[in-house]
Amino acid sequence: MSLYSRCVENCTEIQNTAWNIYSGEMNSNWNFTQWTLFNQINQYENSWFFGRNTNHFTATNNLFLSYPNEILWKFEVVYTFQSVNSSSALNFIINQPPSNGSCQINPSNGNTSTIFNVICSDWYNKDNIKDYSLYSM
Repeated sequence: MSLYSRCVENCTEIQNTAWNIYSGEMNSNWNFTQWTLFNQINQYENSWFFGRNTNHFTATNNLFLSYPNEILWKFEVVYTFQSVNSSSALNFIINQPPSNGSCQINPSNGNTSTIFNVICSDWYNKDNIKDYSLYSM
């Protein structure tokens, strides 16, 4: 994921730019999300995260693959000026993967010129399936 932020006014006075990442937990009783700061951002800088102190920030998929049970995320940029901080954030929800389905491939083996037929059925996805991707080796 690549994010970009832009300062609009009085940008020559920026002293620091920093990105923060939070995971969230929804409290359905209060319709409220409790955000928890992802403290390992420094540990994974330049491997999972790039450009933390710039207006171009990148988080690799390692974050989401390593925390598959976290579905609510917030990415926040904080601009520090001499007398005030300004921030902006993007919140998003990761859809859950489809379940209970199966796929059949026919023929089961071949070479680079073989045409394979892939049939998938009975998949359930509460977020509604928008498209399919097939990865193979």
